[in-house]
Amino acid sequence: MRFRDRADAGRRLATRLLPYRGESVRVLGLARGGLRVAYEVAHALEAPLDVWVSRRIDVPGRMTVLGAVSEGGGIYLDRDALQGLGLPEVEARSLARAEAAEVDSQVQRLRGTPEPVLGGCTVLLVDDGLVSGATALAALQTLRKQHPARLVLGVPVGTLHGLARVRSAADSVQCVEVLPAMRTVGEAYDDFRPLPDVELRQLLARAREPVQPREVLESTDLSGFWM
Repeated sequence: MRFRDRADAGRRLATRLLPYRGESVRVLGLARGGLRVAYEVAHALEAPLDVWVSRRIDVPGRMTVLGAVSEGGGIYLDRDALQGLGLPEVEARSLARAEAAEVDSQVQRLRGTPEPVLGGCTVLLVDDGLVSGATALAALQTLRKQHPARLVLGVPVGTLHGLARVRSAADSVQCVEVLPAMRTVGEAYDDFRPLPDVELRQLLARAREPVQPREVLESTDLSGFWM
């Protein structure tokens, strides 16, 4: 299965997340691309939408993902990746600090307010896809500290390896399509263009506008993957 774009992916993912619809639900879109997917999910579930920022820790000149950092001070390091590269942890943490500074900057550009209060809520964390699972893991581990009633990860597409890695950090993982050999998320999309800050801020503004009563999205499609 391929997705036309992130909006198409969000609508398909929303059909899997409808059982979570309720007053205490909060939808978080991982910046950048995950926010466009999350917008469709929040619209379908008539739930508040906000952004969450998490960034990979990459090694310059290498394809290996060392881990990720999340707003709220979260950090995840892939010990196997560190060992495979022979990279000292102190060097990995130095790379993480550089990414953490960019996380703080992106939070200010996109939201400019403190983290959303999520204690006691059902939190649906949404991304546009999952390969290594690093960015989702860093975010999930940080969000767990807010003591949500339920923490759910939703993605349109993911690898078996990445999905298995995040399973222990979430109460449930929902995925529409599993592509075991996927190397980049863009492989599953016809349109995977970068989303500028201005477009992401517009999405957040539109999501805060009052909604008119609408017919709840329904689907009889039971395909997909869940854990």
